[in-house]
Amino acid sequence: MSLALGTSFARLNAGSASVKRMFRGSAGVWNADAADWIKRVEANSGSVSTATANAVTTFCNAIDAAGIRDRFYRLNMFCGTGLNACLVPLYRGPSLSGTQYGNATDTNNGPFVSGDYVETGASGGLLGNGSSKYLNTGLAPDALPQFATGHLSFWTRGGSVSGVRRPIGTDGSALETRFFLDRRPVASGGDLCHWGSLGVGNTTDDDAAGLFSGSRISATDLRFFKNGSQAGATQSASVTTAANAYPWLVFAGNVSGSPTAYYDLRMTAYSIGNAMTTSQMTTYYIALNTFMVALSRT
Repeated sequence: MSLALGTSFARLNAGSASVKRMFRGSAGVWNADAADWIKRVEANSGSVSTATANAVTTFCNAIDAAGIRDRFYRLNMFCGTGLNACLVPLYRGPSLSGTQYGNATDTNNGPFVSGDYVETGASGGLLGNGSSKYLNTGLAPDALPQFATGHLSFWTRGGSVSGVRRPIGTDGSALETRFFLDRRPVASGGDLCHWGSLGVGNTTDDDAAGLFSGSRISATDLRFFKNGSQAGATQSASVTTAANAYPWLVFAGNVSGSPTAYYDLRMTAYSIGNAMTTSQMTTYYIALNTFMVALSRT
């Protein structure tokens, strides 16, 4: 069952009790972010099943309950019925009522086609081709209120990489303008998060599916995470950051305006935002994993 266009959201926006009961998630609480996302999906010629609407609502309620909603400038969990739905991010700013950042939808370059996207099951998510397909978020570091600290994350379906692949990133001409996450084999230095002039990573091969994240918590604290737990040492050297005007790309890195190091595996989520501590990153992972289970993506 999917929400019908037009009529359902006239009812939804009017606060229909019956529609709210349909989409309130396992926590039993209506969520404005989830409702707004469904409306934007429909406006982009996509649709949302009842099961997905409930899964998104449950995720949003968990994020709100944990007090980490303000950690996100952008989050897309690649869900909804059809590629048009997949390209609509759930969060576009630290609050629904505040400034919204970046493109209204992830701009499709390459482009991805309908066959690249599967919503549910073991093959759920969006599949890159490693050569030409990427998304442009429209969000660049110079648009953020501050960029001295922050986080990046992506959830991959797993698989090995043959060289340096950049699932998400922007990279200016100087060290301090680099903000990206890399998947790399040990031979290429291992997985890496770069935030400003210094990077930190996990130097062991890890081809399993899951959430890969980096968080610059302070000028002297950069951590790499796998599934909400820290992997590798903390980078404690002082970092210098400087904004660049090149938007974050997903499924590729943006090096001074040019996509590079295309990602060739399936991805089921990404996020860009404010810094998260270890406990916050663990909470984020648990909420996201619950969502993945609901869509049978694990």
